[in-house]
Amino acid sequence: MSELGVFDPDLYARGDPWQSGLPLELFAALRAEQPCFWQSLTAEPMFIDGVWVVTRYADVLAMIRDTARFSNRAGTSVRRFDPTVAACGGKPTMVSMDGAVHRNNRTVTSKMFSLRATQAFEQQFRAIAARLIERALDKERVDFIKDVACYMPLDAMSDILGIPVEDREQILAWTNLVAVPLDPHVTPTRRNFEDALEGLWGYGLKLAERRLGEPDDRVMTAVAKGRAEGRLSDDEVCGYMLQLAAAGNETTRNAIAFGLLALLQRPEQMALVRAQGTMASSAIEEILRWSSPTVHTVRIALEDVTLHGATIRSGDPIALMLGSANFDPAHFDRPELFDVMRAANEHIAFGSAAHTCLGLHVARLELKVMFEELLRRAGSITLDGPVELVRDNLIHGIRTMPLRMSRAAARARLTEPLLSELRA
Repeated sequence: MSELGVFDPDLYARGDPWQSGLPLELFAALRAEQPCFWQSLTAEPMFIDGVWVVTRYADVLAMIRDTARFSNRAGTSVRRFDPTVAACGGKPTMVSMDGAVHRNNRTVTSKMFSLRATQAFEQQFRAIAARLIERALDKERVDFIKDVACYMPLDAMSDILGIPVEDREQILAWTNLVAVPLDPHVTPTRRNFEDALEGLWGYGLKLAERRLGEPDDRVMTAVAKGRAEGRLSDDEVCGYMLQLAAAGNETTRNAIAFGLLALLQRPEQMALVRAQGTMASSAIEEILRWSSPTVHTVRIALEDVTLHGATIRSGDPIALMLGSANFDPAHFDRPELFDVMRAANEHIAFGSAAHTCLGLHVARLELKVMFEELLRRAGSITLDGPVELVRDNLIHGIRTMPLRMSRAAARARLTEPLLSELRA
């Protein structure tokens, strides 16, 4: 390990795509030998001074669920500046809230992210996926990230939020700059990050104000109503915009990308998916486990706790390594294998209990329609160059993924009259 251990962003930039880009051997060694240890982070001024690192599935899950002893107020990462925490220079966001405050913030929109509400968007999401894939097939050679994967969650979440079409490219630009500030290829300077963050926050307030006068049945209208009723402050509206626009885009984008990469690297798994004709839930859950789009999350101990012989003091920060937990052989059978037929798959890519991801049904639906439309329309998909990973220790992602794609022959004959409409 380097001085920063599992928080060294270069560790993820240099990751092996065959192993999902995660340092699986290091995670395994830590689970076996140091399941709870103190990691100094003083070598990087952007990070807090140090943090307890917890790597086993059972421990990570127990701490996520134990909200009485472990608080979310530390934010989402080991970075000293956290845009989800007011005390760290950000705006209050539900992912960094506890108890009644968290419940109040979440219930403003929770019904709009229910399974039933989300299923109503399937045809819209399918149309988005079809349009993106047809455009990619017209090009034949694409960067799957920039041409396809980034737009699926952008348009899907924008439809749910009620973001006008003309504003979406700007939202994408801002979210790209905010999501992985440790990668200079994506976010060249701290000023770029700060400007994008201010842009997202300001846009959230502007859109909420607009929706008061022009209400619709989308999420930002509910947020605007919550603000008008005094349930949400201006800062909490900003936090909503950041969480739903930025987090909703990045995590799903990377799950789609890592899922396709895993299938391309394993022809037998691709054959299983194609043979089924639809995207089985087992395949979707395996993609989510395998990709683990969020590497870690952070809690603050509210009392002294002893774990594996280590004493965590009240007030100490704890990093729960979601990426490690999702590959723990104590919970998953042969977790190093990507298996679209995996039966028992209680991964924690979406968190758990009170802090289960608000948009989990949206993400699952996006994965389903994207892969179904992609594999139905594309007869051949091959890698056409090196895959480059994101340099970040929080968001686990792929930066570039060049592909060559060709249209399925049968589909080309049967649906050519419809292609112009899909490309419009």
